[in-house]
Amino acid sequence: MTTVKVHAGQSILEGYVKKPSTGLTELIWNAFDEDAHHVTVTCEYNDLGGIEHILVTDDGNGMNRERAEHAFSRVGDSWKLMPGTRSSNGQRVVHGRHGRGRYAAFALGNLVRWVSISERVEGGLGIVQVTGNRSSLDTFDIEAIDVDPDVVTKSGTVVTVYQLGPAAVSSFDAPDDLRHAILTEFALHLERYKDFQIRFLGEDVDAASVEVHRKAITLSDPESWEGEATLTVIEWNLQNVRRSIFLCDADARVIDEVEARIQAPGSEFTAYLTWDGFASGDPVGLEDDSDTPRGRLIAAARDALRDHLTERQRLREAATIQRWREEGVWPYKKEPKTPVEVATRDTFKVVALAASRTLDESKSGQSKAMALRLLKETFETDPEALLPILSDLARLPKSRVDELARLLKHTTLTQLIQTGRAIGTRMEFLSGLNTILFDRQIKRRLLERRQLHRILAHETWIFGEEWSLTGDDERLTKVLKKFLKKLGTDVELAELKEVRLEDGADAIPDLVLGRRLQTNADSFEHLVVELKRPKHKLDDDDVSQLRSYASAIVNDEAFAQPNVEWDFWLVGNETTRTVDEQRRQPHLPFGVVQESPYRIVVKQWSELISDAEHRLKFVQNSLEYETSHDSGLAYLREKYSQFLPAEAKESSGQAAQSA
Repeated sequence: MTTVKVHAGQSILEGYVKKPSTGLTELIWNAFDEDAHHVTVTCEYNDLGGIEHILVTDDGNGMNRERAEHAFSRVGDSWKLMPGTRSSNGQRVVHGRHGRGRYAAFALGNLVRWVSISERVEGGLGIVQVTGNRSSLDTFDIEAIDVDPDVVTKSGTVVTVYQLGPAAVSSFDAPDDLRHAILTEFALHLERYKDFQIRFLGEDVDAASVEVHRKAITLSDPESWEGEATLTVIEWNLQNVRRSIFLCDADARVIDEVEARIQAPGSEFTAYLTWDGFASGDPVGLEDDSDTPRGRLIAAARDALRDHLTERQRLREAATIQRWREEGVWPYKKEPKTPVEVATRDTFKVVALAASRTLDESKSGQSKAMALRLLKETFETDPEALLPILSDLARLPKSRVDELARLLKHTTLTQLIQTGRAIGTRMEFLSGLNTILFDRQIKRRLLERRQLHRILAHETWIFGEEWSLTGDDERLTKVLKKFLKKLGTDVELAELKEVRLEDGADAIPDLVLGRRLQTNADSFEHLVVELKRPKHKLDDDDVSQLRSYASAIVNDEAFAQPNVEWDFWLVGNETTRTVDEQRRQPHLPFGVVQESPYRIVVKQWSELISDAEHRLKFVQNSLEYETSHDSGLAYLREKYSQFLPAEAKESSGQAAQSA
């Protein structure tokens, strides 16, 4: 027996020991690289039914003593390292590269033994046995065993794992995740190499039999990465598939795996990103590093994957609901009339579609209609009672149901729906506001009228969350009107009637908007916003006028008391250099030109929108809520049609037609 030492520390080698599924797939890859046609994964059990050993058996080329001593005495110096290296028969591009896959086997158990039959250097078949222990990963015992040529007639390797770890035992007790891991990782190879088969615990691993849909998406961006990449998305008729993107070279050799980071309820998928750039020997590195071609490509792949799955989900939902309508089992017979009905209907679709697999198992249309009707009644009258239904019918993961249950102890499902819709409408509003402010055609017409001022009077949350629930205050309005002339002759209050010129045309005033907020029993805060004409660049005179206006209001007898705080905002499209200097003061937040005895803030529209978007960013990302030019305008048309210029209404119609 020969003992070989690996010139690497135990801690380094421990880093190559991953999770049980990785250990199992690495052993299968090693068999593939040795031209195996059949790989079998089995277990041996004790008298009590517990798993004793795991065996991975293949009929590949095996390894003789010389190869074993060479391979097991080093790490990171594999014969498979060069891209495009082929197996012994020249038919397969090998998977391994770094000569460390064997260490992954120790994620299954503490003792691993390789028994391999191969052609000896001196001719004839021979057996070599290699034994390693996790407690000393830098040491392997290698022993050649005499064989009877009449008994041993073909090559192959049996890897036996002993002293199984708790994670491995748990994985094999409920082996679906392991089966899925093997199937998804080897799907492209099982399709490409028809002479390669895997059998796991008595069943063939057959990716084609559970493949539902496949699409190849070409990704090209010469400024971000060289050449074209292909994203292949496969959807499975399976449950709880790990959502991964496998990074592959041009030969479909799996180089690495990253998380998909996609929320797509009801979708079971795996993605394969194929690109020549993954073939180099360089490490893949940080997947979120936008400064590297690989990081940019992975980000683009995630975006493409998200778009694809969203479209697939939309098609599935539309087809399912249309089929239910045709069958006469859909519980809603009329179209929704109010935003609340729309939100409720949309959310019920999610619940019904989550339960669709079980609902459709009923062959009776009457039974299906009754189930949907009961689901609808429960949803509308007692949504908390849906938790067991979601668990039993939709087969949602227990963790998700538990999360929802904890939430519903503090709020209701209706409130969750309304909150999600409120965030969505705010995002649509910001998108639409950005469009009408900076779209050239709409902006030209908008800047000549007061529409924007009228809209903002209903969306005061944009100035800060604390102002979202405030309303008009008659006393404040009177004082604002009283000193309005200090801001010039061409200014109006948002609460007053529109100003007309002598010829009947609209005037083009600035707008002053006032809001009052009670913070304690006898304390109040007031917000006063002056929106300047968008064509006007904010200058020092504007700041001085607002300061004079603010001083007069704060010192008026109606508000001359210590329990009142004031915020005065000046908002426009642009600011002069001298105003910018006032907005940058080392002891104050950016934009604040005065803190006491009242606060004066000068903001550009772009900054105001950016600040509001930032406040919503976390929730938007959590909901994966996406807005667009068209959806933002659609929201403004729906809610503020009377204030929009004709160009804003027409542009969306043209967009809809072009779509």
